[in-house]
Amino acid sequence: MGESVTYAHLRFSKTPPGWSAAPRAQRAAPRAPGEADRSYENLHLGAVGAGPAGSRAQQRREPRRSVWPLPLGLLAACLALLVTTIALGVCYWQERQRLQQASHSHAAERHGLWQQGGTQEQRLGQAGKALVQAQEELARTRAELAQAWQEGNRSQEELHNRDTELQETKVQLGQVQEQAWDLQQQLNKTESALASARPCQVTDCCPGTWVLHRGKCLFLSKEEKNWWDSKRECENNSSRLLILHNWDQTKMPSFLTNTDDLYWIGLQKDWRGKDKWIWINGTQYPE
Repeated sequence: MGESVTYAHLRFSKTPPGWSAAPRAQRAAPRAPGEADRSYENLHLGAVGAGPAGSRAQQRREPRRSVWPLPLGLLAACLALLVTTIALGVCYWQERQRLQQASHSHAAERHGLWQQGGTQEQRLGQAGKALVQAQEELARTRAELAQAWQEGNRSQEELHNRDTELQETKVQLGQVQEQAWDLQQQLNKTESALASARPCQVTDCCPGTWVLHRGKCLFLSKEEKNWWDSKRECENNSSRLLILHNWDQTKMPSFLTNTDDLYWIGLQKDWRGKDKWIWINGTQYPE
């Protein structure tokens, strides 16, 4: 492409004092007398081998190529900036929504934890009160147990003392029973001796339905009774069951030897020894 050079024709003149440069645009200022004009002529050099028509067409096309790329670039930059701004806004909105949701979730979780903490604190307080009450009750129970233990020890000592006293009383009772037994034997012997010494010699000394035999009044009941009832019946009549000391078959009364009825005598088993018998007056059998 050929190059062109343009030269402008310029003319400079001195402005007289009091004139302004503004009217120069409307009309040409008059030249002062004696002022030398200075002028330059514009000279346009076209490209080599190019005519005047080609120069003008090239001058018309050059402004189009130099003006349109800049607005397009600015528009593209604005669009890119707008898209970037929108994308950043969307990202900011999404992040804000996420942060708000997280904040709400954290607030709800914090509220739930606070409620749980309050509930746990109440439960802990109740458990503490229950523990204090249980400790107080345990202390009272321990005190009562210690007191009961002391009372039990005293009761055990008293029981031991009473057991000792009971053993001593049993020993004394055995001794008294032996003495009473000995006295009863002596009394029975004395009564037997008195009965033998003063036998009943007359018939009138026995009650009715009683039979006098060898100085004793005998009675045979017609009612069937056991040994204990017979013994009690004799005692009620101020008598006792028959004691046969040295009586043999010849000395027995006839109404006893000639009857087939069974009758009780005053012989019982000695409770102090096995296979031993004793008369109800305390004498041993056999003598």
